[in-house]
Amino acid sequence: MSLSEIELNAGQKDFCSFPEGTIRLLAPAGCGKTYSLLYRCKALSEAAKSSRLRFLVFTFTRAARDELRDRLNKTTTFASVAPFVTITTLNSWGFRIIKQRVSHPRLVTKRNDRFFCINNVLRRVWSNHARLKLLLEDGRRIGQVATEIWELMQFLKSMGLRHDRLPEAKHFAEELRALQSCQLGNQIRAFFRRLEDLELISSDPPSIEEAYEHFVVFWTQATHELGQAALFSLEDQKYWARIFLEDDIAAGRKPTGQARYDHILVDEFQDINPLDLALLRALAQIHDAPLTIVGDDDQAIYEWRGATPEFILNPERHLGAQYTTCILDRNYRSPRNIVEMSLKLIAHNRRRVPKNVVPVRREHAEVQVLRHPLIADAVDATVDLVKQLLRRPDQPTIALIGRKRSQIIPYQIVFAGEEIPFYAAEDLHVLLSEAFQELRTILAIRGRQSMGPYMDIDPISDLLRLCDKIKRYPLSKKDREALRTYLYKQNVADLREAAKALERYQGPLKGTNEGGRMSAAFAQAILQLLEAKTVAQAIGTISDHFEGLHKDYGKSLDDIFYADPPFLYLAEFAERYGTDYDRFYRDLDRAMKTLARVVPDEESLTDENEDGVVPKERLHLMTALRAKGKEFDAVIVLDANAGIWPSRFAKEENDLEQERRLFYVAVTRARKFLYFVLSDAFLDEVHQPTPYLAEMGIEVPPVQRLL
Repeated sequence: MSLSEIELNAGQKDFCSFPEGTIRLLAPAGCGKTYSLLYRCKALSEAAKSSRLRFLVFTFTRAARDELRDRLNKTTTFASVAPFVTITTLNSWGFRIIKQRVSHPRLVTKRNDRFFCINNVLRRVWSNHARLKLLLEDGRRIGQVATEIWELMQFLKSMGLRHDRLPEAKHFAEELRALQSCQLGNQIRAFFRRLEDLELISSDPPSIEEAYEHFVVFWTQATHELGQAALFSLEDQKYWARIFLEDDIAAGRKPTGQARYDHILVDEFQDINPLDLALLRALAQIHDAPLTIVGDDDQAIYEWRGATPEFILNPERHLGAQYTTCILDRNYRSPRNIVEMSLKLIAHNRRRVPKNVVPVRREHAEVQVLRHPLIADAVDATVDLVKQLLRRPDQPTIALIGRKRSQIIPYQIVFAGEEIPFYAAEDLHVLLSEAFQELRTILAIRGRQSMGPYMDIDPISDLLRLCDKIKRYPLSKKDREALRTYLYKQNVADLREAAKALERYQGPLKGTNEGGRMSAAFAQAILQLLEAKTVAQAIGTISDHFEGLHKDYGKSLDDIFYADPPFLYLAEFAERYGTDYDRFYRDLDRAMKTLARVVPDEESLTDENEDGVVPKERLHLMTALRAKGKEFDAVIVLDANAGIWPSRFAKEENDLEQERRLFYVAVTRARKFLYFVLSDAFLDEVHQPTPYLAEMGIEVPPVQRLL
């Protein structure tokens, strides 16, 4: 079958028929880019006639890889080109290169293995770095600290740095300036904050020289050591492949014969980070192959992992070639009104390529703004809406989409309690996390305070446990023992007296504790917890003042605005419990037992039963980050309020544009129904509707007054 016999629209034909060379395809949501990639391979192969071109296609995820492979192998149109098309991910391709160069490489993926690498393989490295040695020899903190150090090591790789090209601090500074020019300042600032939290740096403002001396030098040595031991992280699959390829290029070594590819095509190019970019650049150079980059700058929402729209917006600058641009302008997924509204929304971003997308579907989706006085009212009404949708005879699929994980917690509790089946990604099961278990422990300490002084309750031990959770990392062994000795000398009778004594403490606490300022801050956090009367007030205080509960919940690896307190929505939901801690615990226990049986969304494949097939669950809970690439009959956007959409932490123009892209992704998931749920008050604060509704031209109903 020739290209002319394939049913493509004009934009797809332009892309597929473009002669050999570098090309950028901008493909907005629902525009049919998946088949376009394969059609271009076929068209290039047909144009070459006598030669057999080989194609290397990269997808961003394994799921996308499998979908593309399935279409390639099961669609007869592509039968002639299928044997010459390799579809893979960058990680898989990178590990293939490593296996060719390294004997018996081992991937380090489990937490215990990472801990072994830090605590054993790298011990002789960090033993020569005084600040790291102090951290990693503290038994109370080693587990958490080792995980954080491992993640920081991977971060430097993902930012495109090479450990063997940073001999001095000035070279590290040059790399940071290059990242700043790519609009990656948030990631750099988060890196320095994490070093400061670990007490590896202390200068204000952060010093590049100090960061280099106390972490980057260690990283260069540790990366070499792990490479020599053939131990590789997931990020190393790309990192070492990049190094091997760049070294081959420098030595003039290039692949020949069937090892060489004629064209390299990259899907979801807007999601690549600096390491991905470096690897792709090396691949294109070593194969002398033009790059075809495919993606949508309006869906660039993975800046938390080092991705930036800069790469797809300015490929000439970063890839060193001139790119011709094609734009797919037909939306096959969304109803007419959703396409029109989403275009109005995203047009407010200045850092983008304008696109005039035409909806193929002429019908309109049902779009409603559901406004409520309080978050609690919104939760109850949204649960009722979900029940109505689940009862519909046409059995629509439903997605509840939040900006943050914390927004989903109340719905997990309610749906679990009412035995309404749902799917949620495994990392959204916050109720099963270590942070949530620590929340319950703190609430139990708060509850014991109301029991009065008993012989088996040690207020000093309780206070020290609370102190361990106020900052992101527990107290050091030295600080803890000094504080314990001081408190025992004060002869305190209960936790309140212990907190008052802490307020007067002048000894070391998270540093010098100059003037007792750190002691006073710790004491105030604990006293506010003790003064909380209701379950909701206690949870709100914990969420606001106990940063230690954030560590496995909402770090910057999730997104750049990780400081959003994790349990504020749970606090608002808990208003209905008053001072009844027992009922609150019972409902949570039931929810946790249900969640333990919930299959993560990524594994929600159709299974067989006695009748043959069991359909997927129809209800999905997710964040906007998780929603990308998916579609549902009904989408319910949670908490469509300013301060949430966009996040209250977004201040700079680039951050605000990223927030708008997140909302755009959430909106464009809907096929038939689109609901925006918002509340006028939250934790006694008035909240306005998100400005995005006005930008889309959607009318917001008037305020609902409380009776």
